[in-house]
Order: sequence, then structure tokens, then C-alpha cells
Amino acid sequence: MGTLLQTLPDGPLDIVGDVHGELEALQNLLLHLGYDSEGNHPERRHLIFVGDLVDRGPDSLGVVRLVAKLMRNGAASCIVGNHELNLLLGKRRAGNEWFWGESQELRDNGHLIEQVLADDSTRVEIMLFILRLPLALQRADLRVVHACWDARAVKQLQDVQCGLVELFYDSEQAITMSTVAAGHKRNSMTANLARQNDNPVTVLTSGQERPTDEPFRAGGQTRHVERVPWWESYEDQIEVVFGHYWRALDPDNRAVKRGPYLFGDRPYHQALGPLHSAYCVDFSVGYRNVARAKGDVSRRSTALAAMRHPERELMLDSGETVAITGT
Repeated sequence: MGTLLQTLPDGPLDIVGDVHGELEALQNLLLHLGYDSEGNHPERRHLIFVGDLVDRGPDSLGVVRLVAKLMRNGAASCIVGNHELNLLLGKRRAGNEWFWGESQELRDNGHLIEQVLADDSTRVEIMLFILRLPLALQRADLRVVHACWDARAVKQLQDVQCGLVELFYDSEQAITMSTVAAGHKRNSMTANLARQNDNPVTVLTSGQERPTDEPFRAGGQTRHVERVPWWESYEDQIEVVFGHYWRALDPDNRAVKRGPYLFGDRPYHQALGPLHSAYCVDFSVGYRNVARAKGDVSRRSTALAAMRHPERELMLDSGETVAITGT
């Protein structure tokens, strides 16, 4: 097995969704889950982080340092999300200004979004941490990935011995050469979708995409492709847990309304897929810091959450617990 696909530890797990720099929410969640400050748990449980530790929230550096400590203590494992990948590739995106030592402002009123800013030394610290992380974790009864469990992509990881960045660029180059040889322009939709869906790094960290019949605005630009709810065709009995997709505690009061909402009117505690063996643990906590800057936190429904396995129970950073249902 390659270094980018690793084995989940045995025993009971707590699988934490996208943290996005919300250090206080993470500390609260760990307390409610029963962990002490060093990551010890009376039931010897183990923490799994699905990636996207960073960006948007007030203290990405603090989150990385806490998770790194938990990992050193043998209490946690973590995989790469698309936000960590962007940092590795040097891509500037809305929400990761902090990494470049820059302040972020709200687009509509210019108010600053409070964030701890990185400097040269902390940038190196963060990059070295990310470079040690795998892309996916698995064991006989469970799979964990940031965005999409794509069987073809996971198979490619099994024998890969190179690093994540090398795999990304090698795959992108091969895909670009193939699409151009097939007569498609380098930046055509066909070529772009191939680079998204056929590169094992991108599909595992940001999911499958397809053309959309109705273009929409997101990230300051018009989008002509949309995310694919791949879990609707996930027909494996092995459970898979992922983040990434901004699920809502209340579908009628979504924190972020750009783009199609992939979960319909399903309750947030409902498992997904034909066999109810897929579950998304991202509950839009990445919006919380923007909400603070706008002064509308009380009107938004977000949470940092963890799925307890094998109990199939969801714990929120508020301390609320709810059983995961299968229908």
C-alpha cells in the first residue's frame, strides 16, 4: 500500500468534519467527545480528521498545531482536503489569505474577517505538516476520504510511492497530453473536466464534476460545472465518511446558498446512498467566521461535528448528540 493510502486504526473512532480554522469549536467538540487536552480518551477512542483543517476561520494555525500534537501523541489521524492541497500547490483562494500573511475583507462592506496570519516560519511549519498526510484511509469496515471515494482513484494510490505534489502534477500533465491528442483544446470544458475527474488527487479532495444546465455564480465567477452527488450511486456495504460539501443542519436555512444543494430535504442525521452506507460530516462551519464579521451568527445554522463509529452517532460542537438514521 502506498503512503498516500493508509490504514485506519482498529477500535472505535470519532471522525471529525471540516474544521476550517475554528479552533474554539474544535476544542469544544473534543471536550464533548471525552478527550483531554493531550488526546487521551477513557475508552481509547481515536480521532480521524477528514481534511480542510484550514482557511476561512479565525485560527487555522492553532488548529493545525492542535491536530499535529494529537497525531504525535498517537491519538489522531488526518487526511488532506482540497484546502490543504491549495496551500501545497501555492494557489491563492478566498479564505486562505491568512496563509500569505494578508487580511481578508468582506466583499460587500469591507469589514475585516478576523484571522491569525501566518509568517515565513509558520508557513514552513504548515507545509511540512500537510506533506506528511495521506489522501485516504481505510480498513475492512470503513473508508474515509475528504470529498469522493472514487474506486479508480483509490486503486491508483495503492502502489504509488511518490509524494502528493508529484502525483498531482504527473497526473495533470498526462491528462492534458491525452485530451489535447484527442483533439480537445487545453482549456476546453472536456479537458478541464478530465483534469478534475481523472486526476486521483483532485477527485479525492474535491470530488467529481459535470456540466450544469443552469450556470451559477460562486467564488466571484460564473460556474458551468457542478459537483456530482456520487454517494447516490455508492453501492458498497463498507461505510464511507467524508466532508467537503457544506451540508446544512436545516436545508431551509443553509449558511451558503451558492450552487446546487446536493442533499435535498434529507435530515442532517440521515445516512446517504442506496445502502445508507455513506455519510457527510461537513456542516458548514466554514461559514461561521464570515457570519461573525457580518454580525449574523445567530441567524445561521452551522456546526462542527464528529461521527462516532461504530455507534453511528453524531456529536456537534454544541454538545448535542443525535443518532444517525438509515432511512
